[in-house]
Amino acid sequence: MTLFATFNDILNSDVLSRIANYVDEPAEKTRKAVDGLVYTIVGGLMKRTTTEIGVNQLFNHIKRGRYEGQLLDSLNTVLRDPNQTNTLITQGNDVISHLLPAMKSSIGSMISGYAGIRNSSSISLLGLISTITLHVLGRMVKDRKLDADGLASALFAEREAFVNAVPEDFMPRLVEKLGLQQIVSGIAAPARRQQPEVGGQAVVNRPPISYEPSGDTDTSSLGRWGVGALVLIALLGLGYYVYQNTQNHAASGDSAGLAADSTQTSDTVARSLDVPIDSANRRPTTVAIPGAPTATTVAATGALSQEMTPYLGNAALPKGRVFPMPGLTFEPGSLSLTASAQATVNELATLLKTYPRMQIQLIGFANDAAGGFTNRALSFKRVNLIKQQLVTSGINYLRVDAIGRGSGVPRRSTDSTARPRPALRKIDVKVVAK
Repeated sequence: MTLFATFNDILNSDVLSRIANYVDEPAEKTRKAVDGLVYTIVGGLMKRTTTEIGVNQLFNHIKRGRYEGQLLDSLNTVLRDPNQTNTLITQGNDVISHLLPAMKSSIGSMISGYAGIRNSSSISLLGLISTITLHVLGRMVKDRKLDADGLASALFAEREAFVNAVPEDFMPRLVEKLGLQQIVSGIAAPARRQQPEVGGQAVVNRPPISYEPSGDTDTSSLGRWGVGALVLIALLGLGYYVYQNTQNHAASGDSAGLAADSTQTSDTVARSLDVPIDSANRRPTTVAIPGAPTATTVAATGALSQEMTPYLGNAALPKGRVFPMPGLTFEPGSLSLTASAQATVNELATLLKTYPRMQIQLIGFANDAAGGFTNRALSFKRVNLIKQQLVTSGINYLRVDAIGRGSGVPRRSTDSTARPRPALRKIDVKVVAK
């Protein structure tokens, strides 16, 4: 059973009904908000455990707070009491402020907009779901006898389930809000603690400290005074040398200036006697306009640049056009680019640098998933891999959005007469700002 299946069992219809009554929101909106918070908290903790400090903080909060899953067995009963429910909310908001610092308000706003509930309701739900999440993880630690490294690894083992479970309309905003690009693309990994532990505390080996005075204190002091005197003499000599050279340079500069003036006068006379140049054969002067792409930058040899450059250079054409990325292919069922595909990625990076106002959306499709992958997960990982390469090349991550749409075939259709749509395997570029 995956972590998210466990949450579905715990947050059943009876529990959600009591939660909805407490926050005074419709049941369907509460369900959407609770699901969004589960994905948000789990994704945020995954990112947190990519650092050694985050691994230790999460594990210590679970141990010190005695989160062992005892709440999960009586959750329905506890939620009947408003005072106990408020205690869980307060406790969760305090913990999430430490585990995901400075994120509580922004998460609340994101969930409020996503589920269509009040911001105060989303903050209350954040605290409640945070407490429940720590109890779920605490029971996992207890049952599996996990240490801090084992807990971080167990969280990352849910990455594929996470990518498959998060709704398509929620994933982009969740990735951008929490910075999960490397998590969903499979690049990030859990951190491993380097210090061994004895009795729950890290052991740090320090060199022994000696309080015995050194036997050659007087000799070493005299030696240090002698070295200091030599350094002072050397600095004085260097200062005198620099001063003399400065005076000589100033004198030579004056004479050079006079020579330059006479040379400039004679050169002007010589140019006035030159034979006139035919204006028809004269090369035009190039004037550089700040902010405009240069000719060498715009000149493109790739198919993608040949398609996009006329569009980007014409301000009258509206934004929103979609361009296919020719040659951008992956090895079947994998995240490995083919040998010729890297040139297309580099070409797109060059276009983004040439047109610094351009913002794009990468739209991925896949129909060749294998093993534990789904087409949706594979397409999402591929576009985020491309985005990561663009960011590595110097492109601001805010200018590139990435969406994976699976095979492009709807899951269900109410029109029985519609022709079946073929499964797709490609990545498109949509220009959202130019």
